[in-house]
Amino acid sequence: MSFGFRSFLKKRLERKVFTGLPLTLFVSLFLILLATLIGLTESIVNSAPIVKLDASFSQFIFLYRSATLAKMFYIITNFADQITISVLLAITLAYFYFKKELAYLYALILNFIGTEASVYFIKIFINRDRPSANIAYYIENSKSFPSGHATIAVAFFGFIIYYLVRHSVKKNGRTLLTLLGFFLIALIGFSRIYLGVHYLSDVLGGFLIGGLWLVIGITFREHHFYTTSLKKGKN
Repeated sequence: MSFGFRSFLKKRLERKVFTGLPLTLFVSLFLILLATLIGLTESIVNSAPIVKLDASFSQFIFLYRSATLAKMFYIITNFADQITISVLLAITLAYFYFKKELAYLYALILNFIGTEASVYFIKIFINRDRPSANIAYYIENSKSFPSGHATIAVAFFGFIIYYLVRHSVKKNGRTLLTLLGFFLIALIGFSRIYLGVHYLSDVLGGFLIGGLWLVIGITFREHHFYTTSLKKGKN
């Protein structure tokens, strides 16, 4: 192993600086999510076995769907619809602005714009039809892959979880917030399948895309926090 490579590796594993181990972990997670998304997308385009699994799973859910649970999941799914997210986004951005948390504000804007643009263009590119109208609880007119609700649930609510955890003092509080947040995200994702408006792989794809932009948003914020700390240390 050359000295240059050892030096590079040492810098990548340095725990005390953001550009060391923290950035290495963020980049690694981003690449894992991206590779998984590419593999999933290729499987859908090439009509791999996952497409048959999608159809079978959606049909299975439909056969055992109850009216009461459908109403409940319809309420849950609307937590991530355009109107609700737009209102929550406006409130959150206003809060960050008045609290002078501008790095969080810019990171969330980047997160949101990237998420919405990705969903819009991927839907056009993949051009996948929704599940049959016979099993849909209500009709959606846009294309199926990826699930926009699942994507924004991870990207937006994930960022809110990150902010709350970052500002929570107690470890138990951080754990509870994380569990509750991810439970809500999982419920929103499952609601899309239960209501027959998305396939399983649509939701998984949405989770992956949302995860990619969540990682980007958090990396942006953490890098700003690190550079700001360095500047304060020099003064």
